[in-house]
Amino acid sequence: MLTTIKENKKTYHEKNTDYDGLWKNLIEELFQEFMEYFARDLYPEIDFEKGADFKNLELFQFVIDSRKGKNYTDKLVKVLLKNGEEKYVFIHIEVLAIGGQDFAERMFKYFYRVYDKYNHPIYSITLLTDASHQHHEDTFHYSFYGTMLTYAYNTYRFYGKAEEELKKSDNPFALAVLAGIYVSKNNDRTDEDNEKRFQFKQKLISLAFEKYSHREAYLSALLYFIDYILQIPTELQEKLYDSLPVAQNEKEEGKIMGMEKLRDTPTFGRLFREIEEEATKRGMEKGMARGVAEGIEKGIEQGMVQGIERGVEQGKKEAERNFVKKLLDRDYTDEEISELTSLELEEIIILRKSFEN
Repeated sequence: MLTTIKENKKTYHEKNTDYDGLWKNLIEELFQEFMEYFARDLYPEIDFEKGADFKNLELFQFVIDSRKGKNYTDKLVKVLLKNGEEKYVFIHIEVLAIGGQDFAERMFKYFYRVYDKYNHPIYSITLLTDASHQHHEDTFHYSFYGTMLTYAYNTYRFYGKAEEELKKSDNPFALAVLAGIYVSKNNDRTDEDNEKRFQFKQKLISLAFEKYSHREAYLSALLYFIDYILQIPTELQEKLYDSLPVAQNEKEEGKIMGMEKLRDTPTFGRLFREIEEEATKRGMEKGMARGVAEGIEKGIEQGMVQGIERGVEQGKKEAERNFVKKLLDRDYTDEEISELTSLELEEIIILRKSFEN
């Protein structure tokens, strides 16, 4: 199940970051890169050309019960190996938690219930995002009068990861881990913590542009993840926006406009609105000037008053036509264009055909 995060209009202190949804989105969007980074032993064996089948864990009542009041993210994915075998990958992300013995037992319960349902080999991995704690359990032991069991699973601890090494990595999940580390270390809402979070967010966004400006899928997914996982107060959000090179670079602006999922994000949503407003203003001004000029020229022959009126009307039509063309170039649907303009759907269809010809 894909969880979509929408910008919340509440005040900063009332916002609750949906870590669960953010990690789910990122894993589903960039699953191959996820496996390459966190499951390097299994990664070469998977046939990614056959795709990945994400199972709906909401069907498992034990998963729902275990999540109540907790910050967990669970994904169960069926993959095909290059030798044709089916395998299941169970991904568990523990947000801001310490992996104690009860955690290890819960991982075992997840394993045996998934195994009982599908009866296939399972690769389990858990991401422990609390970068402030070193010790986490990675094995569950059970023993009772000669009955013994040991269950070990793969873990990736955010604790102790070198920031410089993460920055050097070519895998987009390295920046996601870095964002998780920053969040873990700065959970409070003091002015000092907010300032640190602002600096972290500014640094990560700049890194994302620097590393992945040529990979739109990576850039879009990371900007969305970073913009929501590192929440900052409104005044710092304004400061962040003004400091971004993308806000002053028309070439980068065009690139951002192609990433539709960023439209409702705290930082880049504003950029979308400003670019569209400026495009509308320029189109109207250009159309009006051209229309008035043509109207005056024709007015010499047909009458000054009638010519100016026609010129102004033509200017409005030209501006509207230019605006519609810009929206069509950005893959807006006819219905969306109709909402943004005063045109009927039939008029938009005619304009679309005229541009195509």
